[in-house]
Amino acid sequence: MSNRIADHLLNTTVEVRRRQVTADGMGGQIVEWQPVATYRARVSSSGASLASATVAAAQTMEQIPFLVYFAPDTDVRRGDMLITADGRKLWVESVAWPSIQAYRVAGCRTWQAELKPAGEAV
Repeated sequence: MSNRIADHLLNTTVEVRRRQVTADGMGGQIVEWQPVATYRARVSSSGASLASATVAAAQTMEQIPFLVYFAPDTDVRRGDMLITADGRKLWVESVAWPSIQAYRVAGCRTWQAELKPAGEAV
């Protein structure tokens, strides 16, 4: 029996983008999000249902937590931005593997458009 997550559980695709900072030649910096790859994944809100979490976030201006599951060899890192199939932008806060390493899971957050991290051009 394989220790890899079953492919049918990875029911969507997610584009991984990584932050690249370069000097602008005038003492400042240019921040860009460079595509790394697109992977099969499973995206789920952690905690309350997605609908209630989205409504609550809109009312209280809070972040919405998500868990994103990948195959164990996926190149996803803390600090990456994930673009879901429906266009949602998620920021990776943590990456973990279970003890049997059947999958990789990324703990992510999303913000309402007004609440994206300060200084981040997306």
